[in-house]
Amino acid sequence: MALWITMFSAPVIMFTGSDVNVNEVATRIFIGIMLFLFFSTASWDWAAEIRWMINEGRIEYYIASGSGFLPHYLGILPISILWLVIALIVNYILLSILWSPPTIRVLNLVLFIYGFALFLMCLMGYALILGGTMISTSAVGFIVEIINFVLPVATGGLFPLKLMPEPLQVFALLTPFSYTAELIRYSMLGIEPVVELNYLIITGSIYTMVFLLIGIGYFKYQLRKVLREGFKSISMW
Repeated sequence: MALWITMFSAPVIMFTGSDVNVNEVATRIFIGIMLFLFFSTASWDWAAEIRWMINEGRIEYYIASGSGFLPHYLGILPISILWLVIALIVNYILLSILWSPPTIRVLNLVLFIYGFALFLMCLMGYALILGGTMISTSAVGFIVEIINFVLPVATGGLFPLKLMPEPLQVFALLTPFSYTAELIRYSMLGIEPVVELNYLIITGSIYTMVFLLIGIGYFKYQLRKVLREGFKSISMW
């Protein structure tokens, strides 16, 4: 756990000015951890769950019975939520000991709810694309690990875009994740986004909708493909 705290603390410390107090630093680290944990949930609880469904033969049953995947994912949802809550509590306690108790606040409730809803939609699109990739490549671990670590860092999930180098800002703004993370961070921390707020909301909404539709289309395409060719045995790595 100390390694995780170090990983999340280092970039925040590097890109945070000396005028920011310790409590604010701890809060920024905690928000970064929170966003990362949601990425991990989308990767391992949603997308990588397909590995078990294929290897245990359940995915064929869901397709043949016409029940779909929704009942299965509704069943694991409480476990995902419980894991998230426990992980957030543990990290909050560790941050309180190592730094300062993070201040959990919401400055703009409407914007927070909207930004968080967009963030969840992004994660659903991401999980569908990742799940479809697992079906087509029959590999799981290295794909999940690389994407799960690169995306939060490269798209502004760990720290504000305005504190990142300009090349990373440009790259991050090409993805829907950066807009949703900026909305959440602005609604909780009051940190001004790198683009105008209305532009952030409109562009983020469009990017998110398109990304989710791409994820749905890609996953359906991969499902149709494996129905013709058969499911591969999904390995861990």
